[in-house]
Amino acid sequence: MSEPHPKKHLLIIEESNNEQRVINLESATYSIGRDLNNLIVISSSQMSRYHATLLRITIPGTNDFQFRIIDGDLKGRRSRNGFKVNENACVSHDLQNNDVITFGKNIIATYKSVVDSVVINQVEPSFFPEDDDEDATSFFVDSKNTNKVDLQKTAHLEEERKASIQQSLERLASFPELFSNPIIELDVKGNIIYLNPAALKTFPSLQKDRLQHPILCGIISLIVPLIKNKDRQQTSLVREVEINNKIFQQSIHLISASQLIRCYVTNITKRKQAEKLLKKNRQELEKRVEQRTLALARSNDYLKGEIIERKRVEQEIRLLQTITQAITEASNFQEAIAITLRKVCETIGWSYGEAWIPDEKNQTLTPSPSCYFSSEKLIVFREVSHQFSFAPGVGVPGRVLATQKFEWIKDVTQQHNQSFLRNQYAEKVGLKTALGVPIIAEEKVIAVFVFFDSSALDENKRTVKLVNSVASQLGLIMERKKAEDALRSSMGTNRAILNAIPDVIFRINKKGTFVNYKAPTTEKLLILKPDFLGKHINEVFPKEVALSILNCLERAFTIKEVQILECELPAKDKVRNYEIRIAISEVEEVMAIMRDITERKQAEEDARRTLEQEKKLNELKSRFVTMASHEFRTPLASILSSSELLEHYSHKWSEEKKLSHLHRIQTSVKHMTELLNDVLLVGKADAGKLQLNPSKINLLQFCQDLVAEIQLTTQTHQIIFQTKNRLEAGSCQKDSDADKCNVAYMDEKMLRHILHNLLSNAIKYSPEGDKVIFDLICQSKEAIFRVQDFGIGVPPDEQNQLFDSFHRANNVGSIPGTGLGLPIVKRAVDLHGGTIAIDSEEGEGTTFTVTLPYLANS
Repeated sequence: MSEPHPKKHLLIIEESNNEQRVINLESATYSIGRDLNNLIVISSSQMSRYHATLLRITIPGTNDFQFRIIDGDLKGRRSRNGFKVNENACVSHDLQNNDVITFGKNIIATYKSVVDSVVINQVEPSFFPEDDDEDATSFFVDSKNTNKVDLQKTAHLEEERKASIQQSLERLASFPELFSNPIIELDVKGNIIYLNPAALKTFPSLQKDRLQHPILCGIISLIVPLIKNKDRQQTSLVREVEINNKIFQQSIHLISASQLIRCYVTNITKRKQAEKLLKKNRQELEKRVEQRTLALARSNDYLKGEIIERKRVEQEIRLLQTITQAITEASNFQEAIAITLRKVCETIGWSYGEAWIPDEKNQTLTPSPSCYFSSEKLIVFREVSHQFSFAPGVGVPGRVLATQKFEWIKDVTQQHNQSFLRNQYAEKVGLKTALGVPIIAEEKVIAVFVFFDSSALDENKRTVKLVNSVASQLGLIMERKKAEDALRSSMGTNRAILNAIPDVIFRINKKGTFVNYKAPTTEKLLILKPDFLGKHINEVFPKEVALSILNCLERAFTIKEVQILECELPAKDKVRNYEIRIAISEVEEVMAIMRDITERKQAEEDARRTLEQEKKLNELKSRFVTMASHEFRTPLASILSSSELLEHYSHKWSEEKKLSHLHRIQTSVKHMTELLNDVLLVGKADAGKLQLNPSKINLLQFCQDLVAEIQLTTQTHQIIFQTKNRLEAGSCQKDSDADKCNVAYMDEKMLRHILHNLLSNAIKYSPEGDKVIFDLICQSKEAIFRVQDFGIGVPPDEQNQLFDSFHRANNVGSIPGTGLGLPIVKRAVDLHGGTIAIDSEEGEGTTFTVTLPYLANS
């Protein structure tokens, strides 16, 4: 009989979308559920996260096996909906070929056990073997075709199979128990769930110490980030723990499905000791290599020193040639100093170089602006040094000046303050060695060079010789450069003075003829006629101006003093003011400087206007004081009298009389508060701090409510409110204009100030029993408010002052008021970007028309 073919165990899954998946069952166990950590993932809400487990069971006496399906996981946790095998609900079942497993309603899995040689067709069931080949189905015999002996044999094999299944389960369950390394299980709250024998033996106090035990200390804080990690990109971590001179490697795993923490512990003490020994050996080897390297480096340094010394000699020769050529080509004395300092420092490798120049007038040495520094931190030393000056014999520069010999100081930071005045500053920037060298020309010191290095160096004869050689070469060259600079400076100063004068300068001879001129720009000459050189003053300037200039010219030659005159000359399309200063420059010649003083004249005019403004401000203050003293006196007197009466007679009065006086006090306080609020509002508007806060309002309703509110306060006047919708020229939006009365964007608070003041004034300055007409006209882009009264009117000569603060017309008589109402209205209208117009006739009445644009919806 031939060797039977090996079998394949397949699970064919059909989901709700009618797609099939064929899974080749090769592993010992499979977890099934919707969680992505399962080996078989079925993404459906009908599935539990860990719905079922497939367990491979070896068939006794053969090399074959079968699978048992168990509800839930191996820890005994059941699924939510369970499953059915061949339409029968069960908790576990040993799967046979063609068993149908149902998860939920629409998820079906078919178990297949076929020989490997059969070609698998996932759609047609005909691929399963129908012959009598020997396979796993031989363990499940049809009772109709077997005899009694076969039945007994089959029963015996069934018992052995069950025993094998039980042994497999026990072996799987007891794996941690037999593991030689400690295994610890915790829940996410830190409670110990399980310890295997190795853990109990290795850590006997673990159950007592719990999370305080070193092996568990801090484990919860380490695992929290893994729990919060929704992507589950990391579910484990490793750390090392030292306990009683033993080192353990702890592998911590988060089992997401059961929310357990499982720890595998391994003793790595010997490995660590081996690593430590290996590290020590490596360090010793590196030390030996380093010693050999240093020996080689010393040999290389010696050779490099020989090479460097030879190059240094060559460099010194080139330095003398370079400095001599560079100084000769330098444009001035300071440039020559800068070149020398830089070249010397770069050649000898020092950090800082400076120059001190003798001041013959003060008999001191002052710092040259030219210096050299190799590091930015040395700028501090340079800035401090520029605050010093040295007398002969004081400090390094002073001693070199006095002795005309070089001076070497190994470490200036160790010198006394009297010897080196800047030692504390040198110490801060790290300067130590100093070398001072005189620059001598014709037996006279014309400069002292001082060089510094950041190291404390003994006197080097070669360096001293090099610097002295350079110094001796520099003396005569630098003296010549100094003389050239002095000549150029004198000429440059005169030229700079002339160029710096922003005015037109003329040379005019004694006869009044133009000889020459200097103008900063050609634009300055536009006030004169073209080709004025060689012409007489009368031919160039207007007659009146020319006569004044000639008079000053004659007077300058007579009294030998500067003459000044002011005149006006046409320039382009306007007249400008000029000041002309005339002074004798030669025997028969004067210099005339013409300066444009238009701006100065304008400033004088502005100052005059400012003075007028101040006078107006003082007048305004005076009006305010007058108004305040008048408006505050009456309410204050009322408050004082009512409070005194309440104090002395309240025990005799009825509650009604007391309440009357209290209301009088409250009314007076309210009046004073309103007055102060008005003053503050005007001040805030004048300071530019008043801001608009537009909001959506119903203009028609707003005006009606305001009229009703004011009407309640007066019984002597009638306010007639009218609304009109006017169609603008060329506009076809009549209906939309009417809607503007219902919905418009304006600052409600400012609008209340405007209309309340206008309506109150109309009532105040109208006879009792009269009427006030209030019109509202809504247009497409703006609203018009018109308030008309038939009262005393405003005199024509005072209508322009109505909006000045604290101003009241001279015909108001004894009618009370502060002069702030209309200024507040004007500022509120301006803030809206609107306009206000007045039409008034004295004795006939006044009409105010306010036009306000609709504000954008912000």
